[in-house]
Amino acid sequence: MKTIKGNLILKKDTTFNEGLKVEGDIRGKDNKKYHLIVKGDIDAWDIDAWNINVLNINAKDINAWNINAKDINAKDINALNINAKDINVLNIDAWNINVLNINAWDIDAWNINAKDINAKDIYAKDIICEKRIKKNKNNKTICRVYVKNKSKLRRKNRK
Repeated sequence: MKTIKGNLILKKDTTFNEGLKVEGDIRGKDNKKYHLIVKGDIDAWDIDAWNINVLNINAKDINAWNINAKDINAKDINALNINAKDINVLNIDAWNINVLNINAWDIDAWNINAKDINAKDIYAKDIICEKRIKKNKNNKTICRVYVKNKSKLRRKNRK
């Protein structure tokens, strides 16, 4: 794993062939966003990039256009698209979330496709999931379409 003391300032699209530990923030020069590919894990304070393609992310804040990761552990995620196996986060603000497991306090998203969702409040246009666990009975799930137990759905042919 490569360790960088202080901030990592991206000046162009960047690829690391190993894990990356940044003892600070990852961001683009002059607040521009670049693509970041790490063939391993990222451990950083704040990440601000167009696309993040990585095995695991451990960060306080992630602001990205697209995130493709196996595991994400963060305080806040602000992204257009998230594709991950597991998300453990305080707040998610995203356009599309495609994930196996979500454990979050608040989720605000356009579309969510997940196997398991464990959250306090969810505000979404569409939710498709196997199981929804509320943190307590007063928590809200607000959406246009809510499909639960999608594995039990059967398509009917028209006559």
